[in-house]
Amino acid sequence: MSKTRSTDAANAWRAMLVTFTSVHNQLADELHEECGLPMEHYEILLMLFEAGPEGLRPSEIADRRRLSRSGVTRLIDRLEGEKLVERRACDDDRRGSVVGLSDAGRAVFTRAGRVHLAGIEHYVGGSLTTQEMAELEGLLKKVSLEPLSNGGSDD
Repeated sequence: MSKTRSTDAANAWRAMLVTFTSVHNQLADELHEECGLPMEHYEILLMLFEAGPEGLRPSEIADRRRLSRSGVTRLIDRLEGEKLVERRACDDDRRGSVVGLSDAGRAVFTRAGRVHLAGIEHYVGGSLTTQEMAELEGLLKKVSLEPLSNGGSDD
């Protein structure tokens, strides 16, 4: 086995990535088992919940999730077919559309959010003290290339 060169930053990155991936995968499994909802769908519902009644244009969803325009169209079509989202004409540009949560989507999101938050509390909150969680949040905010909100809207 060959040894690769490493740095403190690379070791920290690897630890963060491995930890995120393992916890994310466990949370995704729980969401699917308990709610029948793939994590990808939950993340879109969360985005739409946070957007409020105004909703989001499909291009905004694509940009935020790094999806192609055709990929986001297929995803929205699936969510619309499951009655979780609704499309409507954009007020600013009648040629465009806006996507928002349907009533059923809001109910599914609320249930899934409880499952998701319980998992986060178990895997993160059960492993770290309150002080360690605050320190971790502060460290991750220092490294983040985007502002991190503390909206607390996972329910």
